[in-house]
Amino acid sequence: MLKFLKSNKGLVYIIFGNIFGALLTGGFWLLLASLQSVEEYGETSYMISMASLAASFALLGLNTAITTFIPKGHNKIHIAANQVILISSTIAALIVAQRDWLLGLFVFGMTFWMMSIYEFLGRKSYKQYAIANIGARGCQLLLSILLYYIIGIPGIIIGFTVSFFLFSHRYFLSIKYFKKDFSEISEKMKFALHSYSFNMSNALLMYFDKIIIPPIFGYAVLGYYQLGFQFLMFLGMVPISFFQYLIPEESSGHKKTKLRIIGFGLSIGLAGLLYFLSPILINVFFPQYQNSLDAIRVISIGIIPMMIAYIINSKFLSEGNTKGVVIGAIIYQILQITLMILLGRLIEVTGIALSVVIALTGQALFLLFYKKLSKKVV
Repeated sequence: MLKFLKSNKGLVYIIFGNIFGALLTGGFWLLLASLQSVEEYGETSYMISMASLAASFALLGLNTAITTFIPKGHNKIHIAANQVILISSTIAALIVAQRDWLLGLFVFGMTFWMMSIYEFLGRKSYKQYAIANIGARGCQLLLSILLYYIIGIPGIIIGFTVSFFLFSHRYFLSIKYFKKDFSEISEKMKFALHSYSFNMSNALLMYFDKIIIPPIFGYAVLGYYQLGFQFLMFLGMVPISFFQYLIPEESSGHKKTKLRIIGFGLSIGLAGLLYFLSPILINVFFPQYQNSLDAIRVISIGIIPMMIAYIINSKFLSEGNTKGVVIGAIIYQILQITLMILLGRLIEVTGIALSVVIALTGQALFLLFYKKLSKKVV
């Protein structure tokens, strides 16, 4: 075990950064659930999700591109990518600012921060990645709760925004090198846009449902669902960590087959743990969220197909094979949106959770099939 940890020290830093960051983020949302009414909790989720989804659109897959190509020797690719991001984030910020101008600043902060931490991954600066991740999440927890007591929901948005800017120094360092030369990134835009589809499927998983739930089902349903979803996102940091570690490592030619098997086994264990412990967690800490219990137990199963999808996609992306990634992302998006509306109308919160699990499973099954098909063709 000690040998394994030493040989995969970068993964340890990423998992530590993601898990501790997720603890802080999850702690924020769980603490907020105890402070707000279910409806206000749903409204807060709606606002944050709207800005986060806009920021995800603005990234254009360039965060994954710099993580993949910096290890291949393209050391300056982040400069051109960051110039494009400044333009795309401005457009996204102007759109969401129509709802609230603070959300526009949120978009800038999140995109700059994302580009910064993905540059750390590309350079294999895993310790710096962990610091930037944990630092931003810790500041969000402290500032958002403090400002919420002072000015309400706008204080939460300000807390997130300030925290993102504080830990976006890698982005700001690149600004002085900006010039009218996009040649290096233009050669990689096909890859970036294909990986963009996968990134957007993850963004839709995390944010889109919280935007369409309120007008269809109301803020109360979103509040119940959001609590359950936080448990998935916390445990989901494990497959995300594997994905973030495997892309730069395998892009450099290092094979990590054993690590993939360990990751799959770990996802099964985490799913079972959440499934059986969720009744205790709800009854002890969140008795007012009893309507979330079935949703949490259903959504816990989604950790398994999520791990499969992340592991296979990391391999495809490290090889520059983006076709399967794109198709898998489209399958996920179609299934999630369609089933969310249909099952949500039938069994509300549990139906929405079930739509996420089915969509993840459909994506994972396709990727397994496509992987086998690719081997036969080769």
